[in-house]
Amino acid sequence: MARPFEFDREETLSRAMDVFWEKGYKATSIQDLVDHMGINRGSIYNTFGDKHSLFIAAVEHYGEVVTTEMIKVLESPGSPLENLNEFFNKLVNSPKQRRMKGCLISNTVVELAPHDQEAAKIVKSIMARIQQAFYNCLNRAVELGELPKNTDIAVLSHFLATSTHGLIVTGKSNSNSKLLKKVINVILSAVE
Repeated sequence: MARPFEFDREETLSRAMDVFWEKGYKATSIQDLVDHMGINRGSIYNTFGDKHSLFIAAVEHYGEVVTTEMIKVLESPGSPLENLNEFFNKLVNSPKQRRMKGCLISNTVVELAPHDQEAAKIVKSIMARIQQAFYNCLNRAVELGELPKNTDIAVLSHFLATSTHGLIVTGKSNSNSKLLKKVINVILSAVE
């Protein structure tokens, strides 16, 4: 009979997610994961499989936790346009250490998606969720009269999703929050 887990799987997965998020897939060693996750190699392999399987689980976990947290801002009650403003300001106002890591989804798109079909499928799905959240927010804005009825919310939602990823990538290399806030103003001007 198999021994029960002696650790919290979700907490351990969050720790793995943090390592991959900070270092990337290729630069993360199994020893890095052992050190940060607080479990031994055998437990990693028995619970998650190989490094790639653990990475995929970590990206999925990121989608469930971090992406869902950001999407909730867009889905909040009240003014959809104020929610958009809060969403983008939350990105720029996140702690510098978190901004410097970027977004695990964007990082994965650049590092693995071109040659890893499994990673590409997962990040594409998460990116579609983000775009759909923008679409839903904009649709509510139209319904509430905050945007004109003829607003092309399909194109605008793609623009906002693309801008989000661009802003996150820029934030990794540029810690000038004043500049990033000016960029947000330009992004949001497309919604006025």
